[in-house]
Amino acid sequence: MPLHHWPNPRVPWRSFHNHWIVRIVEQLNGVLPPGFRARPTELIVGIEPDVLLLQEADRPGAQPAANQPALADATLTATLPPPAELPMVGVYSAYDTSRLVAIIELISPGNKDRAEAVQAFVEKVVFLLQDGVHVMTVDVISLPRMPIRRALLIRLGLNEPAVGRDRLWVSSYCALPGEDPRAHLTVREWAYDFAVGDPLPTPPLFLRADQLRVMVDLEASYQATLQAGRYEPA
Repeated sequence: MPLHHWPNPRVPWRSFHNHWIVRIVEQLNGVLPPGFRARPTELIVGIEPDVLLLQEADRPGAQPAANQPALADATLTATLPPPAELPMVGVYSAYDTSRLVAIIELISPGNKDRAEAVQAFVEKVVFLLQDGVHVMTVDVISLPRMPIRRALLIRLGLNEPAVGRDRLWVSSYCALPGEDPRAHLTVREWAYDFAVGDPLPTPPLFLRADQLRVMVDLEASYQATLQAGRYEPA
């Protein structure tokens, strides 16, 4: 079933959004390697991502699986300067001592209905990337037509990137910090564009640098949400 228009007159976005988060978490926990687990929203240092990927603090680092699917070249690579001050603490789950390694954010209409909201969302993503957290943004909101990816790429130092206002985007960002904590941070992006009526992509979600990752079947979780919630969008 193709992607529907969101917001949708027959289905409240907040209800579908929250239900979709649960389906994504269930899907991820079926494919994550040992030592990692997905959780739905928790408040983290004033930031509230939709899906959290945590690594157990007392587990050794997972090794890349030999059968990982091949990954295409990154859409682009950008460089972020270090924050003005080194963070006093890391970013952790408020309810878990595990280390936060990645998040997924399902963009809502309120994230892009005005310039201030877009900027706040972009700064949240940059904050997480600077702390070494990998980020995936999923934008299926066709109205308002304000591509958050464009604002984020500009914030990453890419002037006037070619991002069409009539396209929707899923972007996965891999944070590659250097050994020196004061060094600049390399960010690689894998971006997928689509439109209403298209199937959703299956992007990579990074767990450690660009060596360990899982593929997130957004189309499968989208369809499972529609079925489980008996949603019938227009």
